[in-house]
Amino acid sequence: MIETLGGIREISSTFGQEKRRLELRFRPECIYSKPAFGDGRPTTGLVLKVKVQRRKSQPDYSSISSVKIVGCVRRRYNFDSLCDFQQLPAFRMPATGKVECLYNEIVPRGAHTASPFEKPANIPSFIPPVCFSRNDSMNSFVLREPKKPRKTNLPVEGCHRRRRQKHGIYHTFSLTEPIPEKAPAMALNMLNSKVITGGEMEQVRIAFMSRPVWTRNALISINKLEFSSQTLGVILPSIAYYYVNGPWRGTWVRYGYDPRKHFEARAYQLLDFRVRSIGSVHECIKIKRLSRAKVNYRTADTVSQYRDDEQHFVNSTFDEDTVPPYRVIYYQYCDIHLKKVQDMLKKVPSPKSGTVCDERNGWLPYRFDDQCRNIMMEIVLNNIRRLSEEHPESYGAIESVEEEEEDDDEGDEGEMSGFEVD
Repeated sequence: MIETLGGIREISSTFGQEKRRLELRFRPECIYSKPAFGDGRPTTGLVLKVKVQRRKSQPDYSSISSVKIVGCVRRRYNFDSLCDFQQLPAFRMPATGKVECLYNEIVPRGAHTASPFEKPANIPSFIPPVCFSRNDSMNSFVLREPKKPRKTNLPVEGCHRRRRQKHGIYHTFSLTEPIPEKAPAMALNMLNSKVITGGEMEQVRIAFMSRPVWTRNALISINKLEFSSQTLGVILPSIAYYYVNGPWRGTWVRYGYDPRKHFEARAYQLLDFRVRSIGSVHECIKIKRLSRAKVNYRTADTVSQYRDDEQHFVNSTFDEDTVPPYRVIYYQYCDIHLKKVQDMLKKVPSPKSGTVCDERNGWLPYRFDDQCRNIMMEIVLNNIRRLSEEHPESYGAIESVEEEEEDDDEGDEGEMSGFEVD
C-alpha cells in the first residue's frame, strides 16, 4: 500500500501541503502508470488496532481479543476520480506475431552514455498522452435526443395563452419621416372580428376630433369611458397611431395629425413628474405597479387585481389640490390645471416660418419641464403639509419637510426611459 502511494516520503510531502492531491499508482514500478488522485478533506476519527481470534475448525467463529487506539485522524483522502485510463508499452512484434511488453527496452536502466534518440530499429516509439480525459471526475449527464413536439390536430382546451394581436402603428419620432395617414387594414379587420358596438367607437372618435393627442389614461379618465381595456385596445389602432419616443412619447395621435407642424401641439407634450425624496414624503405615496391585471392561462381569462375601493384609472389632471397617487406619473401639459404653468405655455414665443420643433423638447424651450416640475413639487409639498395637519392619524409618519429647494440637476428629473406598448 505504501509503495502504491509513492513511499513514506511522498505521503509525508503530500500531507504537509494542504491543497496537494495524493497519487495512487496501481503499477508503481511503471513510470507510465496513470495515477488515481485522492482529494484531502478534514475529518475527525480514530485509528483502531483490533485483534480477532479465528479457528480453522470453525470458519464462522470469531472473537475480539484486544482493541487499541493507534492515533487520531484529522484528514482523510477519498479517491473519487477516474483511474481506468492506462496505456501499456506492449506491441505485437512482426517477427514473432505475439504481443510483448517492451518496457525494459524503452525505459533505460542504470547509467547509459548513448543518446536517448538512438534506439534499435525493431523497438517502436511509445509516447503516451499527457492526459486521457479532460475531467477526472465522473459525470452523471445522460445524453439523449431532443424532445420532438407531438403533432396533433386536436384543439387544446383549458390550457392555452390568449394570442396577443397588435395591429397598431407604433411610430418612432423623427423630423423627416412622414406620419401615418390612415389605419392599417388589419386594425380595421379587428373591429369586425371583435364585438365592438357603434357607440363605443363613436365615443373614442369624438374624443380624438376634439383633441388630437391623448394618453390612454387621460382618454379614459377625462371622457369617462366605461368599456373594458381590451375593447379600447381594439379601437385605438383604428383611430390613432402611437409615439414610442420623442416629445409626444407615450401618446396616441389621430391619423393625419402631425404635431411637428402645429405649434399648438406643445400643450399635448408629455411631462414625467416624479415626486422627489424630501423628508418622508415617499412614505405616503405608493409605487405604481407595472402590471395591473394578470391572465389565468388555464382559462385564458383576465383576472383583475384591483380592490373594490381602488380606482381603476389614475386621475390624469393636476390641480392646486392634487397629491399624486404614485411616485412617478405622466401628465400632458394641457391637463396641468395650474395658472403658472398655463401662463408659461401661452408665453412661449411663436416660432418663425420654416422652424421645426426640437427632437427632444418639441415646441417648448430648454428646461421648461424642470420649471414645471418645481412648481408642481411645491404644490404637492404644501398639500401634504395641509393633509398632515388635518388628518394627523393618517399622515403621522410624515416628518417636517425642509423648506430648501433642491437643485435643478436632481436625478429625479431625468427623462422617462420608455413606455410599455399596449
